[in-house]
Amino acid sequence: MKSTRQLILEHLSNKQAASTKEISRALQLTTANIRHHLAILLAEGAVAIIGEKPSIGRGRPASLYALTSQTSLNNLDRLASVLLKDFANPERPESQTDSLQRIALALSGETGNATDNLTRRLYQAVQRLNELNYQARWEARSAAPQIILGHCPYAAILSDHPELCHLDALILETLLRTSVEKVAHLARDERGLTYCMFTLLQ
Repeated sequence: MKSTRQLILEHLSNKQAASTKEISRALQLTTANIRHHLAILLAEGAVAIIGEKPSIGRGRPASLYALTSQTSLNNLDRLASVLLKDFANPERPESQTDSLQRIALALSGETGNATDNLTRRLYQAVQRLNELNYQARWEARSAAPQIILGHCPYAAILSDHPELCHLDALILETLLRTSVEKVAHLARDERGLTYCMFTLLQ
C-alpha cells in the first residue's frame, strides 16, 4: 500500500502543480493531513512552492506545490554549448537574428526530413520541445493551431537575455516550417501557472 506522501508525489507528477485543497480533494484526505505531509516533503526538498493560485473572494491565495525536479528543469547546458560553439565561430554573422536562427536550428535537431502533414509536424514539434523541457502542448483552434509552452527552460537567465524569447519563436518556426506569432507572454492560467502561447501564421 502506498503512503500518503507517495500519493502526493504521484499526484503532483501527473498534475505538474496543485494546491493543498486540490490534493486533498483528489486523495480524499483532510487538508490538515495534506498540509502535514507537504511540510515534510518541503523540508526534504522533494517538493517546492512555485506560485500562488488566486483566491475567490477575499481569501488568501493558495500556494501551488510542484515536484522539485519539475521546478529545476532547464536547458542551460545545451544552450550554453550551442552558444559557445556559435559565438566561437570566426564566420559568425553580425546579425543577432541570424545567429539566433542558427542556434534555433541546432537546438531543434532538424535533419531536413520534411512532412507536408501539419498535424504530424505539430506532434513532432511538441515532442522535440518537451525533450528541451518546455512542457509544450498544442491545441486546435478555428483560426489556427496554437502551441502552449508551460515551462521556460531559460527562466534563470531570461531577465538578462530577453532575446531568448525570440529564440523560442525561431525554434518553433524551424520545427513547424511556418511563421508563428506570440500571443501570450508569461501569462497565468486558472491555476496560477505561467505559460507562453504562440499562434501559427499559415
